[in-house]
Amino acid sequence: MRPVPEPPPMSTRALLVCLVLAAAASLFLWQTVWLYPFRLLVTLMHESGHALTAWALGSHVSSVTISPATGGLTYHTLTGSLWKELLIASGGYVGSSVAGALLLVAAGRMRSGRALLWGLVVWMVGVAVLWVPLLARDPGAAHALATGSSQSDGLFTLGFIAGMGAFLGLVAWKGPVWLRRGLVVWIAALSCLLALQDIKGLFGYGLEVGVSDAHAMAQLTYLPAPFWAAVWMAVSLGAMWLGLSSIVRRRRLVTSRSPVGSLSYR
Repeated sequence: MRPVPEPPPMSTRALLVCLVLAAAASLFLWQTVWLYPFRLLVTLMHESGHALTAWALGSHVSSVTISPATGGLTYHTLTGSLWKELLIASGGYVGSSVAGALLLVAAGRMRSGRALLWGLVVWMVGVAVLWVPLLARDPGAAHALATGSSQSDGLFTLGFIAGMGAFLGLVAWKGPVWLRRGLVVWIAALSCLLALQDIKGLFGYGLEVGVSDAHAMAQLTYLPAPFWAAVWMAVSLGAMWLGLSSIVRRRRLVTSRSPVGSLSYR
C-alpha cells in the first residue's frame, strides 16, 4: 500500500481569509453563543500568560481559573519588585499575543495541523495539573463583580478543559485537513485579537469596573487604564503582523530558490 502523501502547507490566501474572518468575529460576534467556547479558550490562554510570567519571575502561582462569564483569575505571590509586577500584569495580553503569533507562524508551515492541535491539548492538561484547583478561593466582591468569578470556578475550569481538550483531540484524530488547519488559524487569530475587547474601554465599554489588567497597570504606573488597553492592542496587532510577515518572507524565499519558480511538494 502506497503511503498517503502529505498535503502542501496552507496557502497564504487561505490564511488571510481565516484571519479576516476571525477579526470580524472578534469585533462583531464576540458576545454571541457561537464564540463562547473560544472566548473561554483565549481567556485560559490569557490567564496562562499571567501564570507563566509569574512563575518565570520566581513567584509562586497558587491557582488559575476561568469563569462561566468568560472572566479569569490568576493568583500568585507578590514579588516585591515593581518591574516584575508590571511584567506579570502585562503577561496576559502580551503572552497570549506572542502565543498567537507563534501559532500563526507554525500554521504557515503546518501540513495537516494535527501536531499543533495535540500541542494545545497538552498545554491545557498541563495547566489543569499544575494550577487549577478543585475549589477556587473566594475571589472577593470586587473581583466577583468584574470577572463573574466564584469558588466553583475550579470545577468549571476543569470541566471546560476536559470538554475542549476532547473536542480538539477528536478533530486532530479524525477531522479533515481543512478543519484542522482552519481551527489552528482561528484559535491563533483570536488569541492575538483578545486585546480588542479591552480597547473598547476607550469608548466607554468594558473598563468601567476598576478590576482589570489595565487598572492594575494604572495603579502601578499612574498611567490611565485606556492607555494600557491601547498599548496591548498595538502589541497584539504587531505580533500578528510579525507572524504573517514571517510566513510571507519564508514563502518568497522558498519560491525564489525553486528551479521552476514555484513550489513543488512531493
